[in-house]
Amino acid sequence: MTKAEFINEFAEVLMEAPEKLQPEVELATFETWDSTAAINLIVILEELGVTVEEDKIRACVTVQDIVNLAGDKLE
Repeated sequence: MTKAEFINEFAEVLMEAPEKLQPEVELATFETWDSTAAINLIVILEELGVTVEEDKIRACVTVQDIVNLAGDKLE
């Protein structure tokens, strides 16, 4: 999965346009960033082969923090 594809999937979870998910944007600015979104993100990450504890997701502040969770699994 490319970084752009990952952002597109994450944008769907947040019900936002992918263009709004710039690296520096704080997750708290999205009304739909909640525990349900976190669970959906865990599913996306698991599809990439990345296992992440929910605590690590809650510690994320920006979109870039979320992308960093995927690490080297993104092309």
